[in-house]
Amino acid sequence: MSNNELLIAKGRLSELNERYKEFEMKAESLLIQLREILNPLSDFLELDLERVLMMAKEFRVLQLNARECLFQIDRLKETYNL
Repeated sequence: MSNNELLIAKGRLSELNERYKEFEMKAESLLIQLREILNPLSDFLELDLERVLMMAKEFRVLQLNARECLFQIDRLKETYNL
């Protein structure tokens, strides 16, 4: 393995870590919003479930993307002993 290849892998690892942090921040924000909407003290007839469903779909996409990102991070670390 060349030094150049290792530098490229480290750069990619850094990008993936930043991307994962971004997914994590967006997911935390969505969770907070979902908790506010699904307030157990609210009347169930007043809950905005359309919005909840839309946000849950967005959350699921973030979750899948984050999992794929972590998989790539682990693979890079294993391949290049980082």
